[in-house]
Amino acid sequence: MNLKISLSKIKSLQTVDESIITTLYTLSNRSLAVLIVLAALTTAALYPMLHNSILFWFMSLVVLVGYRVYSVYLFKKKPEKYSMKVWYKKFILSAVITAIIFSTIGFIFIHQVDYYYQVYIIAVLLGLASGSIVSLSPDIRLNIVYAGILLIPLIITFLFLHDTPIHLILAISLILYFIAQVTTILKIDAQKNEFDLLKSEHMLLDSLFKNAPLGIFTYNKDLEVIECNDQLNTLFEHTKERIIGMNLSQLPDSSVLGHLQNAITHGPQSYEGPYTSLNGKDFWIDAKAFSFTDSSGVTGGVGMIEDKTKEHAALTELEYMVQHDVLTGLLNRRGFKNYIENLVKHKKHKTCFSILFYLDLNQFKSINDSLGHEVGDDVLIAVSQRLVKLLGEECMLSRLAGDEFIIIVPHVSQDESRANQEAREYSSKIQNIFLDPLIIKEMHLHIRSSIGIVLMEPGYANTEEIIRHADLSMYQAKIANDHVSYYDSSLDEKQKDLFLLQHDLGYAVKKDQLDLFFQPIVTIKKDKLRSAEALIRWEHPEKGLLSPQDFIPLAIKAGLLSQITWWVIDRVCQHISQWKKENQWKLDYVSINVNAQQFVENNFAIEFLKKLDAYGLETQDIMIEITERSLIDNFDNTQDVINTLRKKGIKCAIDDFGIGYSSLSYLKKLSFNTLKIDKAFIKDIGSNPKELELVSTILNIGRQFNYNIVIEGIENKKQKQLLLSLDNKLRYQGYHLSKPLHAEEFTQQFLK
Repeated sequence: MNLKISLSKIKSLQTVDESIITTLYTLSNRSLAVLIVLAALTTAALYPMLHNSILFWFMSLVVLVGYRVYSVYLFKKKPEKYSMKVWYKKFILSAVITAIIFSTIGFIFIHQVDYYYQVYIIAVLLGLASGSIVSLSPDIRLNIVYAGILLIPLIITFLFLHDTPIHLILAISLILYFIAQVTTILKIDAQKNEFDLLKSEHMLLDSLFKNAPLGIFTYNKDLEVIECNDQLNTLFEHTKERIIGMNLSQLPDSSVLGHLQNAITHGPQSYEGPYTSLNGKDFWIDAKAFSFTDSSGVTGGVGMIEDKTKEHAALTELEYMVQHDVLTGLLNRRGFKNYIENLVKHKKHKTCFSILFYLDLNQFKSINDSLGHEVGDDVLIAVSQRLVKLLGEECMLSRLAGDEFIIIVPHVSQDESRANQEAREYSSKIQNIFLDPLIIKEMHLHIRSSIGIVLMEPGYANTEEIIRHADLSMYQAKIANDHVSYYDSSLDEKQKDLFLLQHDLGYAVKKDQLDLFFQPIVTIKKDKLRSAEALIRWEHPEKGLLSPQDFIPLAIKAGLLSQITWWVIDRVCQHISQWKKENQWKLDYVSINVNAQQFVENNFAIEFLKKLDAYGLETQDIMIEITERSLIDNFDNTQDVINTLRKKGIKCAIDDFGIGYSSLSYLKKLSFNTLKIDKAFIKDIGSNPKELELVSTILNIGRQFNYNIVIEGIENKKQKQLLLSLDNKLRYQGYHLSKPLHAEEFTQQFLK
């Protein structure tokens, strides 16, 4: 229909006569009952999340619908009470207010519910808008205004509802639906006006059959087809002769038969669902049926069929997209939650164990960071394909987020020992798929997984706890030797202990529980003192002296790392300043450990230099050690800060060198002063010649870039002699020389 004509049609004021007003009040009988039922169902569905708000909304509707029912009653019993103009205004006002109240769930309450209920709200408003086509059909303006009040706020809401997946697609779909509904209303109104012009019942029926956009047919009380229009024949691809005279009870698909029968005896009927035509073609139809009468009473029925196949396919695809991961095609987090909620409701779950595997890809982050997100995506797809190939159709596979996957093997056994055996077998199979490298863009990428395993006990239905248990077991698997961990209650105790420790850490600085130790760094040839490393310890009131690996990860997680780092910097500056005042300063520098994440802080370099200046220190007095792992993880964000510090004379060292990834590329990009070799490479050099060869190779790499090299963790004389044979210019630290000492003890032994 031409848009200009459509708009002028809407703007033009149609003549509202008594018959239209009477029809509006008559049709409102059933629609008001449907409204109150729909409002009650909506309230019941949304109450768990909206509580009193939805109850207030429901009571408002109850009062308004009650008023409208009373108005219908008065109109029937005492139509003379008001003029037709007043009756019409009362109807319009109450209908508009009803639409406004219903529309509030689409722009007020929809922000307060999750995605599943958002879909439900959309369905409610679309159903109301669709239903108004019939109940308000006598008045085109009111019909369009009513639909607009319901849908336009919902459309605007979804345009800006950024936290809902595919919100723009939903908004565009709703716009198209609204346009389609307005078009349908206009078409129906146009047909109605045309029908009014027809003088005879035969002409009206004939025109309806020819021009209606629906497949229409009539049938008698014996269910024999009397007449059908061309649209029906076109829709189902058969001839008119094949249909006329056919008994509907002989249709191969009886989905609509009961509705057609009931339309004659019980009034109008509707059916929406699948239907297979005489030619065996599958459709999704929206069918309506109602009886027709003559002077002798009901003589038969009229059926109207609309093809909804494309719309249904689009909605099915939309539902699929909402529950599936776009990249891998696996279930996403929402799809997984729906699956597990249905699983625990299944009758087999009352007696059978199920197994949940929570997978995390160990090397994925480094691959993603160093090779790019496109390669990372290809890795996820390749892993998904291997898992799909491994698992049977009875297993559920989901990509929960990032590089995390969940597998559920449902109802494996009623016997716990058998279920555990199945878990071990599946775990081994899952690990084996990672034995062969992934070939991505002609690169052979080796990757492994950490697997947390939860045995879902029969009858246990707390899905949030099941997921939490899986998460705990997966993180425990990351530190396990075989990267596999089964959930047990001790993990909860451990998590509780870590939480309490993290809580105590928040007060460690304020309660003066942190302490500073110094470990000397000397030349390997003559044990001549050159520098020292400042090492933090935490004197916990109950757990005793804790080393950094016990609490620094917690500090990072809790956001306390910055506070602790600045405490260390301040204490180191105090000690150096004191040593200088007392003429005890014999060190080239004191090194401190700084996580590269600290450099992302605003003005780290400026504040660090201010701290040195406040204590009267030189820039060469303190060296900053950065672990290779944290440097690589934060390189792009910290490179400028590191360069600024170096230009001001601050020396930097790469700590724990060799345990990260892509080490050579970062040695080239940043010319640090010192390279510290992690003790993991030293511990076995006395018994394993290959380890010594590896250390020799690392030393050669460091020398090529003119680094001063410090060996960490020399524990005995044999290790020292072997390293001395490799390079007599090395420096070292370790228990062979001295354990970390308090400042006073360090001063006495090494500075006096």
